[in-house]
Amino acid sequence: MGYSHLYLKSYSTSTLAVMNNKKIYAVILSHNCEHMIDRTISRIPHSSFDKVIVSDDGSMDNSVSKYRSLGYTVVNSNNKGYGANIKNALLVAFDDGADYVLEIHGDGAQFDPKAISKASSLIENDTDLILGSRFIEKGRALKLGMPLPRYIANRALSFIDRIILNKNLSEFHTGFRVYSRKFKDINQSKFSNDYLFSFQIIAYAIANDYKVDEIPVECDYNSEHTSHGYLGASKYAITHFFVLFWYILFKYLRVRRSIFK
Repeated sequence: MGYSHLYLKSYSTSTLAVMNNKKIYAVILSHNCEHMIDRTISRIPHSSFDKVIVSDDGSMDNSVSKYRSLGYTVVNSNNKGYGANIKNALLVAFDDGADYVLEIHGDGAQFDPKAISKASSLIENDTDLILGSRFIEKGRALKLGMPLPRYIANRALSFIDRIILNKNLSEFHTGFRVYSRKFKDINQSKFSNDYLFSFQIIAYAIANDYKVDEIPVECDYNSEHTSHGYLGASKYAITHFFVLFWYILFKYLRVRRSIFK
């Protein structure tokens, strides 16, 4: 399967799973965040998940050994990037029987994992992709400390995305995503191994008429966390327009040679 060292840590049956009769997993995306592990796991509502898995992207610190000492699953994605890491984690979780998978970033779980409780009705209604939005409550993200340049850029990109994708979501560039089992059989090789994956997967879901919805989520900007630098963010923004371009070709001009088919 391309991964190793699989140890699954089980918890008491998920309260969400009992309510929805579905298995809910969480995957922690880890990369050189050993000193933030304690904060990450302290923010996870473990009773909401059937299992928690760690997918480590080639950490050079002691992240892997620390997670294993705490009894967590550790799978390796060999330092290929964020996209490769989440693709690997989803593959493992779905192969293990997950119906829904929440991604959690290992730099202190900046996007609050407790927001999963707000997704219960969407999971019950078999929503395929659930996004956490910082903008449903107007002004809340800025009050919590979201940097103004990032706020403006995100809002501007999301405005454009909303028009082109014809999907009334308040945010398209979020680190909180819940994937349904419908993503198990997608051709992962078509998707980027870097941060662009996070937008590609949303555009793919919309292009293929998946059920996509959002819930409010809060983001912690005050505690230590890693952040995509402005250079990397600029590259992401530019390449994201290429995804929109291919979406237009696929959806309106019926061009099938793209990630969407």
